[in-house]
Amino acid sequence: MEILGPDSPTDALNARIAREEQIISETLSKFDRATATFAWLDTIRAIEETVNLLTVEWEKDFAAALFGLPVLQLTLSASQFQRVRLGLAKRFDDKYVARFTSLMMQFNALGISLRQNGQPLLASSFTTLGTLIGYLQSRRRACVALLHRLPDACTGDIVVGTVDPVVVFFPIIEFHAIPLTSSRNALLIRASTDKLDIGDGRAVEFASLDGLFLEPERSRITEMELDEKGRSMLGRAEKLRPDRLFSAAELRNDLLLLEAAYSEFDLSNTKFGRAAALIRNISRNFVDRDFWVKIPERDMIKLLKRMEISADLQDALVFQGISYSESAETYAPLVQVDGVFHSTVTLLSRFAYYWRARTLDKIKRFQIRSGFIFEKAVANELLAQGFEIKDIKRIGRHEFDVIALEDGVVWNIQCKNNFLDLGYLEASPERFARYNHRLVRAYERALDKDRRREHVLAGHALSGEIEHVVVSRFPVICSNPRILPFSLIREFRKRMSSLSKSGA
Repeated sequence: MEILGPDSPTDALNARIAREEQIISETLSKFDRATATFAWLDTIRAIEETVNLLTVEWEKDFAAALFGLPVLQLTLSASQFQRVRLGLAKRFDDKYVARFTSLMMQFNALGISLRQNGQPLLASSFTTLGTLIGYLQSRRRACVALLHRLPDACTGDIVVGTVDPVVVFFPIIEFHAIPLTSSRNALLIRASTDKLDIGDGRAVEFASLDGLFLEPERSRITEMELDEKGRSMLGRAEKLRPDRLFSAAELRNDLLLLEAAYSEFDLSNTKFGRAAALIRNISRNFVDRDFWVKIPERDMIKLLKRMEISADLQDALVFQGISYSESAETYAPLVQVDGVFHSTVTLLSRFAYYWRARTLDKIKRFQIRSGFIFEKAVANELLAQGFEIKDIKRIGRHEFDVIALEDGVVWNIQCKNNFLDLGYLEASPERFARYNHRLVRAYERALDKDRRREHVLAGHALSGEIEHVVVSRFPVICSNPRILPFSLIREFRKRMSSLSKSGA
């Protein structure tokens, strides 16, 4: 398959996107709406459960057998497969073990098929359960995006059985959805490099996602420190059943954790509070078997009216688009099939995290506070890499974000927490390029300013070469090696090792 990069003509990239959209729509049109949607929901559940096996504390020997399970060689490793299933059965119920077994068998079949059809590198992603989990983490966004296309695109009569979804839908993701996304990213790079007058688009990259393929945020929940109020709030957390990875109670605990972590911003009295109240209501009245969400349309209409849910929140609950490109940007938790809204506790949790970020990003006090939180996050990342972090925030009238030392080099790091809705920007390459251009030029001016005032640091008992860097929360596209997206912060040492004062 031809790979189109940012150096490809814009017309070719747009044509590739249109072609992949058409193939996705035409392929999905053959399948029955209900069986396809429900089978894929089942598969997404099994995928989420499998990925979350990493969060369980296992005995060392069993963990080795579990994550080393040779998915591509299941038939030759029957005893190990049986040991793994028996070990999982000690922790979870039979239905969970059945879902895990089915998922492994499906990826075994898909991997064998890929190898036989000239795709050995892709098949190698399924070599062991450990490598498969890494692959599944990288495809989470694509899996949910495909889910939102099924109710609209599936208009045929081919039934999707419970043993079919991986073999049926992952080739669509791998050979059409991923190339489509790559072409869209190439368009963003092309528009941005043209705006910045960078000759070779291959010299830059678009690192849009943070670690574990997570969406970038102003202040991730793991970066927040619980205050006394937040710790008190967590005392209301519900006890979870140890034999379940997901449950309605865990969903409610997720909401409580969000409110506790951001307690200083009183989320319950913001637009997030209304969304949290709605999700809590759904979790208590419309959850089946502690995971599935099923709400008849008439009940949904009554619920939204009774709870006085705003129009923008209602619109965000269900995907309104008609293309895969649009579905890749949605966080809508519900899909509608035959007059019933369907979801899962994990999709509702994902939406809660999104709506929390959307709510907080509009609060000026949070924007200011998140800037200091971001500085600490950058400092902690560098500290983990072995840098010495100096407690210098102000010298005279000059303010500094993060000062790090290593091997006689003083790193003066400006932390820029600029952020806008990435989905909104990615929807238009021209819009993205304009915003990206403004940021890059502003960052370059900031670097120039720091070079002019570096004598301040040099005279503050700091000896050695001084290097200036900007770390951007926004996944900025540029060719300046001194401007680093936070998503690449763990590569700071490697990327900055070649810099010198005479560099870019």
